[in-house]
Amino acid sequence: MKETATLNQLSAKNGVIIAIVIVVLSLVIHFINPMMPYTNFWVQIGIFVLCISLLVYSGKSIRTELGGYWSFGDAFKSFLIIALILTAATTLYNILLMTVIDPGLPAKAAAAMEESQRSMMGKMGMSDEQIDEALAKAGSMEEKLKITPKNIITSFGVGLAIYSVIALILAAILKKNPPLFKSGVEE
Repeated sequence: MKETATLNQLSAKNGVIIAIVIVVLSLVIHFINPMMPYTNFWVQIGIFVLCISLLVYSGKSIRTELGGYWSFGDAFKSFLIIALILTAATTLYNILLMTVIDPGLPAKAAAAMEESQRSMMGKMGMSDEQIDEALAKAGSMEEKLKITPKNIITSFGVGLAIYSVIALILAAILKKNPPLFKSGVEE
């Protein structure tokens, strides 16, 4: 029972730390250029790689704190706790960002994303009619970015699903079962 409490506490602590790092980084990027996370693929990849790196580091530190070993189940549970905290924090951050900090962001980001997509499709040789048709099929980006109950639930669900898959992968990689037999000769 004590090990479970320790696992939960360590996971929660690491989840809060990772969430703070990601939210602060997102705020810094927003104040540098609010459109960067929506139009720059490398910024998105960089944040994702940083998040994975922080998760791996957290997993290794939790495993070390627990004595150097943890089962797949404990590792998965730990990463799920972190994922839940991270998803809740980033969802709350996005709500505050788009309603309090920068209420005009959904419209500005949608326009920037559409322009970026138009440019990319144009470079691929698509005609203006094909681009307009593709963007019409994708739907209104502004409606997808607006803060509505449906969008909040969808964002939270998708985020949690993505982090759950990452949790499965990291738990499989970072699990470490104790040896069955002690090595060395006993006297």
